[in-house]
Amino acid sequence: MRRMLTTVIALLSFLSTFAQGADDACLFSQTYYQGTAKALGMGNALGSVGGDMTAININPAGMGIYRSNEFTTSLNLLDNFHSSQYYGTQTSGNKTRLSIPNIGWISTKQRSNYRPLRFTQFGIGLTRTNDYNIHTNARGINPTSSRIDNYLARIEGYSQFELQDIFPYDIYPAWKTYLIDLYQGANGPYYSSPVPQGNIWQGQECDFIGRSEAWTFAGSANFNDRFFIGISADLAHIKRAGEKIFKESRTEGTDTDFNQWLFTENLSSTGWGGNIKVGFIYYATRYLRLGGAFHSPTIYNFTESWQTTTESEINWVTQKSLSPESYYEYTFIKPLKWVGSMAFVIGRQGIISLDAEYTNYGAARFKANDYDYNHVNEDIKGSYGKTFNFRLGTEWSLGASYLRAGAAYYGSPFGLGETGGSVKKASCGISVPVSESTTFDFAYELSYGKSYTFLYDAGDLGIESITQKQFKHVLATTLKVRF
Repeated sequence: MRRMLTTVIALLSFLSTFAQGADDACLFSQTYYQGTAKALGMGNALGSVGGDMTAININPAGMGIYRSNEFTTSLNLLDNFHSSQYYGTQTSGNKTRLSIPNIGWISTKQRSNYRPLRFTQFGIGLTRTNDYNIHTNARGINPTSSRIDNYLARIEGYSQFELQDIFPYDIYPAWKTYLIDLYQGANGPYYSSPVPQGNIWQGQECDFIGRSEAWTFAGSANFNDRFFIGISADLAHIKRAGEKIFKESRTEGTDTDFNQWLFTENLSSTGWGGNIKVGFIYYATRYLRLGGAFHSPTIYNFTESWQTTTESEINWVTQKSLSPESYYEYTFIKPLKWVGSMAFVIGRQGIISLDAEYTNYGAARFKANDYDYNHVNEDIKGSYGKTFNFRLGTEWSLGASYLRAGAAYYGSPFGLGETGGSVKKASCGISVPVSESTTFDFAYELSYGKSYTFLYDAGDLGIESITQKQFKHVLATTLKVRF
């Protein structure tokens, strides 16, 4: 009975550590649109502007602005640079990717010139809603602890015969590779390790690829060229795969048999889900437009696989242990979102628009038929909270071309008043017509964010957080063809 109980407890701990946790809930809930170059150049502040494929993902009523058919496709070049500081040591990593973040088609039908219902539209499009391509590298000398200290604390009271059943993914491989061994002391047997307790090089390298995106199926209507409504159904998709490599090695001049050890986690997650969005745009005056939209929670079904590899080098002898490969299925619920927007029209010269989004990251939830996620969901609720995102954009006529600029602030997922995890964005763009029906749009966006992460729980010994600064550069171009 004790063996069964301890096995269950250990597996629960494993699932929250290596599989789905509060950090994953936050990551899968965040939205940073990478669609058309027009939207990017205007800071994605299109909730009351419309007339763009990305705008439909923010407020489906934006499709009601169309009076002709349109096809769009976009190409993005992304460079994601991370600077990390850990115990006074500065390191960096970056990832560069080329992608197609948008493709869309909109069909417009004129209904009447006299009746309230003037136009209806139907559209299908793909828009990237977040990017998971990332390469980070953090390294420093930890003066107080090793990850092995965390292992030793967790196995206190267990015999070596229980390790394989209870800790098959991390501690048992460490046992097999002689990072943990059983010694005989004056008071009986005890676990210990050749890895020094502090004064060791320590760090982690992460390399992931992936994205979240949504296929949108939308319908809209134009009433009197003044009031526009829209509704859409999204088929949402998330794909993320990569590895984390944790490494510890001795410092120069240390008198120990220990050389180094590595712990590698290989993870792959794929999720499909859906949601509903509804919205409106109202031309209050010729100078003021108002908009609002509601995004329902997105319900995903995920399949996830993971495996770990532990390697040790002690007294120049290398050992390696591969864990079992595990698969798991679960449901993730992304929180709902409210969007309010307004735009000021300055004659025929330009427009200034503002969007405000509200969401509660603490409302994200995991579910599964064969696992109780209550403790994980409570962790999400306690760690994350309500926040607002603000986007500002402008567009000005320059003859047949348009100049654009934008800025955005995405609030901290930890709640109002917090700053950790917030993201700031600035962008600019230009629209260049090449014929009466064809236009090329170009845009550049710079994002900056700062976050703090811990490599492991060191208990009473404590551990410094890794300070990471992210600089993301995006170059985008969009081809628009009206017909």
